[in-house]
Amino acid sequence: MQKVDVLVLGATGYTGQLIVEYLEKHPSRHTFTLGIGGRSLSKLQKLSKDLSLSSSVSIYPFDISDFDSVTELVQKARVVINCIGPFWKWSTPIVRACAQHNVHYVDTTGEPWWIRDLIRNYDYQAMKTKTIIIPASGFDSVPSDLTAYLSARALAKRRDIELSLGRSVTGIKVGVGLSGGTLATFLSVSELPPSQLEGIKDPYWLTAVKGLPPTFRLAYTLPYSKIHGGISIMGSINEKIVNRTWGLLEARAQSVDDGGESTFRYGPNFRYEEFTVLPSRIFGLIFSIGLLLGMGAMTLPPVRWFLQKFGTQPGTGPKQAFGDTKKTIQMINVTSTDGPNPDHVKTDVTFHGEAYVITAVTAVESALAIIFDHGQLPKLGQAGGILTPMSALGDTLVKRLLNSSYLTYETHTLHPKDSHKTK
Repeated sequence: MQKVDVLVLGATGYTGQLIVEYLEKHPSRHTFTLGIGGRSLSKLQKLSKDLSLSSSVSIYPFDISDFDSVTELVQKARVVINCIGPFWKWSTPIVRACAQHNVHYVDTTGEPWWIRDLIRNYDYQAMKTKTIIIPASGFDSVPSDLTAYLSARALAKRRDIELSLGRSVTGIKVGVGLSGGTLATFLSVSELPPSQLEGIKDPYWLTAVKGLPPTFRLAYTLPYSKIHGGISIMGSINEKIVNRTWGLLEARAQSVDDGGESTFRYGPNFRYEEFTVLPSRIFGLIFSIGLLLGMGAMTLPPVRWFLQKFGTQPGTGPKQAFGDTKKTIQMINVTSTDGPNPDHVKTDVTFHGEAYVITAVTAVESALAIIFDHGQLPKLGQAGGILTPMSALGDTLVKRLLNSSYLTYETHTLHPKDSHKTK
């Protein structure tokens, strides 16, 4: 069977189109073969024409409700990039087939309830076949996972003794805009059985290792700064992914002998928070209350009906373009070591593009890292399983994103005595 290197499923959707466009224009395009898959042959052919895809791109219409069809298709690829949402409704058979047949996988989900089901049902299978499966490889949740990782890595380089982190806080500056697919996913939550959402407020919901209990806040201040804000719109999924990275690193450090070498980990007292950057704590408080009221309103049938009828429709979204570097996403993180005489670092991360463009970049670079840089991945990644971006890819993904020019960052030591200190 002749395989393509990269197969994009849900290619004709809003995010899928951005991913295909980025792949086709990738500087390394000549090094990999590409396939696109979706339900409609005519839409796939139109996409190929609209994006002027090369004649070598394979087109695969398939029936996602037919598991045999899904299995036959994924076996034609080395790595799948999946954009078919709501993921909890449609994409479980894709992950199942990938885990069974050693086809690596990344996706753009932001659905923690679905990721929890994947961990329960397919983590062991994926480890058995050494298949790397990385949900949440887009804007949810690569930027958050990467920013916390960069601060942790910087502190690890400063200390000779084994690293033990304390509090890690990220403030996010990002523009507003939802695709129709994202909105449809939000609205679909009301269809889930209550049992599937039980415990969802727990930031350690996706890891077997439990950390310190979180502190609920409506207003935030970044430690040792005058940066303020309110609840992060995507904080629920991002915090869970960062904590799963922490949990996976902790579990490996406690269970694996790496020949006497210390295993990179965050330490048992690590705790992560993030917030949306706003002009002041008052703005943060008002924003948080408004956000919570808005999320509550979305549970009401009349509101859901209105949004389904008049909101952004699936397959469409905000106009975002590659190369528009004037619009950026900024992540500002402060992380401290745990215990007496702590060290503190501040990491400033800039993604040069808007959220859905960055989703395309991070998902593609994650997929390419798996198939072309497999030998350089962390041991945790090479072992396979239901993983996170940084636990699976680590420095390899950082280097790829830097080379893409869509990521820049700098990390420096903080000296709290000379800074505005907050608790």
